[in-house]
Order: sequence, then structure tokens, then C-alpha cells
Amino acid sequence: MDIKNINQGLVLKVIENNGPISRAAIGKIIGLTPPTISAIVRDLINRGIVSEIGKGDSSGGKKPILIQINSESAYIIAVDLGSENGIRVALMDLSCDIVKEKSYHEKDPFTIQNLKNTLSIIINDFLEEIEIPLKKILNICIGVPGIIDYNEMKITAAPYLNWEISINDLSLSEPDIPIILENDVNLMALGEKAKGIAQEFDNFVFVGERTGIGAGIIINGKLHQGANNAVGEIGYLLVDPEYAPKNSKDFGCLEKLASSRVIIEKARKRIGKQVKIMEIFKLAAEGDSVAAGIIKETLKFLAYGIGNISCVLNPELVVIGGGISILPSIFLEEIKTALQNIVPFVPRIEFSKLREDSVLIGAAVKVFAPLKKNGLAPIN
Repeated sequence: MDIKNINQGLVLKVIENNGPISRAAIGKIIGLTPPTISAIVRDLINRGIVSEIGKGDSSGGKKPILIQINSESAYIIAVDLGSENGIRVALMDLSCDIVKEKSYHEKDPFTIQNLKNTLSIIINDFLEEIEIPLKKILNICIGVPGIIDYNEMKITAAPYLNWEISINDLSLSEPDIPIILENDVNLMALGEKAKGIAQEFDNFVFVGERTGIGAGIIINGKLHQGANNAVGEIGYLLVDPEYAPKNSKDFGCLEKLASSRVIIEKARKRIGKQVKIMEIFKLAAEGDSVAAGIIKETLKFLAYGIGNISCVLNPELVVIGGGISILPSIFLEEIKTALQNIVPFVPRIEFSKLREDSVLIGAAVKVFAPLKKNGLAPIN
């Protein structure tokens, strides 16, 4: 990356964080000379990445022209394969906002085979609906529930879905848009950092209660992934030896005690019928005693998991996301109370306000953040 791209990246960051903003104000923040700022902004305008939107206030001199990011200059397609509602696809703009989204439902859980057969059709149908020039779509980012081998670009472990699938299995015949995979809870952490309650925190843990249980870990403002890209597989935390996994393909201990599947099974037995996970959360939020009792049992074990995380990482914040985040704050108090008895320091704990959108937002961050650092050089 040359110095020009670095400087463009710095200017873009300032415009994105402070816009609408004048050229002079950008220069004061970055410390570059007015001619350098003007040249960079001119290039960004010519490439359609930023735009002038009018004049700002003046303290006596000439009114400055204000600049902001042109969110329509580039897009990605975000795909969430771990959603309760099947496959969720969204068009995300350069500001990491959802422009259009659609959910595709299946009566039965997706298997490897029907996923291969349907995903390409789903994405191509979505691309036809949005009517965006393909040259503006930089990537398709797919959030998947499982451990990813980034060298081979394949999912190597997803016990709850029994998947082992490579990116080649998901390739699209048309159009030719690059595809990347990322763990869905890692994307949730990136989304929470960008647009959620964790924006001001550089060290936090995002706990996702989804198909299974996982965690996205942000250290010094960056996603931490570990030697085998398996950081955050907290579903394997051993909170009760009786539920220890029997082999590497078995469900983890915490997932056996606190996952959505466990909640659904308990509800089926106690309510007397099959109930979807979001319906159980809604019943609990509305005060249904049976549903609330099931959730409280689950939160006790989830608190043990968060306690283990807190002792190892001592995070500033723990955000809990997924469908469970629709619960009122009284359920957070259950977790905090349990933690007070088992760990020396209880971190700040919050439910995510982004809900399931954090996966889609995180997918946009995953693609756009490194490109913005080099001035979005690929966009001409």
C-alpha cells in the first residue's frame, strides 16, 4: 500500500466518523496540508466515493463546502446462514447499512445437499431484484455457524448442523462475484463494534445465542481468531462434567445445557407442543411463567460460561445477542446475580440492540473496513 492510499484511507475515516465535514476540518484532524487534502478529496469525488452536499456555517469568512460518504458507491451482499428464519440475504451499502433484505424459509433444516442446490438460486434471484450494477457489488460475505479453515475456505466443524462444506460448494455460476466465509458470531461482534452498544469499547466479548452458542472476541479493537480460527467456541466450555462431549463431533457441554435446541426441547415437554425459539423468548418477555422458568434455567448455565470468559479475558463488556436479546433487562439481572457469587469482577453485561442485524452489518464491516484503510483503491 503506497502513501497515497494510506492518506486516502485516513481522509475517508475522518469523513465517515465526522461527516458532513469541510476540507479544512479534515486537515485539522489529520494534520495534512490543504493542497494534499484538496487533491485527495477531489480524487474521491471523481471516483464517486464521497460527495459535496452543500455549505456549512461560517464564523465570518466564506462558508465551507461539506463532504460526506456516498453510501451508494459500493455494496456487498451479506448472507446469514445461521438465522432462526432460514437464509437471510441483504444488500449492504458502503456505510454498512441495510438497503434491502429478504428471508428464505425452509420447512426442514438445511442439509449440505439442499444448501448447495438452493443458495446459488437464492442469491441470483436477490441480485435480479435489487437491480444494482454488478460492478458496484464487491463481495458476497456469508456468515456461517462453525469453525472456518481460511486457507482452504471451508467450514471444518459445525456440530449443530452437521456441516462440512467448502467455499467451492457455494460458488455461483453467475455472476462472478468473490465470496468469503466468516463465522456468524464473529460477524455479530464486528457489527456490534461498528453500530451497536460496543462502539466505544476496544475489549469486549459478544456471546451469540443462535443455532449453537459462540463468542466473538474483540481485543484492542480487533477481532481475535486464534491459532486454529477457533477462538470463541464457548459452546465447548465445561461447566458440568456430566455433560462433557464424548467425541470431537459431539455437542459441547455448554451447548447441551443452554442452547436454543435445549430451550425448544424443554418447551416442547412442558408446554405440550413444538414451539419455535423466538416464540419462547416472546412468551418469556411477556411474563409467561413456564417460558420464563425455562429461560432462567438456561441463563444460569450461560452465566457460568460468561464467568469462565470473564476470569480469562476480564473484558470491559459482554454483549449477548441473537434472539435472546429481545428479553427485558430483568433477565440480565439473573445473569449478573449468578456471576456475583462465582467471579471476582462482574463485567458490564448488555443485550444487543441490533438483534440479528448484527450478522449482516458485520459482514459489511468485514469487507469494507480493510478496503477503506487503503482509500477504497479497488473502486474506480
